[in-house]
Amino acid sequence: MSKPDKYNESQLIGIDFNNLEDFCGTIKSVKSSEDLPIIEEILSSHNQIKSILSKRKTSLKSLEKPWTKGNISQTIKELSVIRDKGVSSDFFNSAFMVNGCNKDYLKLEDSVTLLPLIEKLVSAKYESSFRCGIKMVCMLFDMYSDTIKQCKRSMKADAKTMENYEKLIQFFDLIPKIETIQKRDLKTDRNLGALLEEMKEFCNECKK
Repeated sequence: MSKPDKYNESQLIGIDFNNLEDFCGTIKSVKSSEDLPIIEEILSSHNQIKSILSKRKTSLKSLEKPWTKGNISQTIKELSVIRDKGVSSDFFNSAFMVNGCNKDYLKLEDSVTLLPLIEKLVSAKYESSFRCGIKMVCMLFDMYSDTIKQCKRSMKADAKTMENYEKLIQFFDLIPKIETIQKRDLKTDRNLGALLEEMKEFCNECKK
């Protein structure tokens, strides 16, 4: 397996961590006394945001070492320990949707490890997190659905592989039942509707 390209953590969320002090910097130069309460409120929010971003930077740095060494499995283990929707979303977008990391780097065991993280994204109230989660669901479904159906028919896979396939089947069966999915207007969101129908048919076939 070739080593993934080293990433710049500031690019992962589109913020230059080296210049956090300049974040909202122009506000600090305003000296009008009547604006002081507004300025203090904004700066308070700025400090909170800065704290969140700094925490995210620390989390992303813990992924950097195994990622730049090409150790995808260890990177995913670190990600599962962090359990931060923002970090997961940043990583998924960067690794699988922006920088073109080949999805074939993922081992079956790694894919199963990602399932709780993806479920959290699909369950998130923020559209960006939800969409990232759905893209990951789609990626895993494309990767495994045909192979799982073939293995279910032939029963030639070993016990551990079949156990992991069953976890994927349960995951695909769960997705349409998640509350955020239930609230979607699938007539408008036709691509999501088509994906859910395909997954339902797949799960029904696997249960036979």
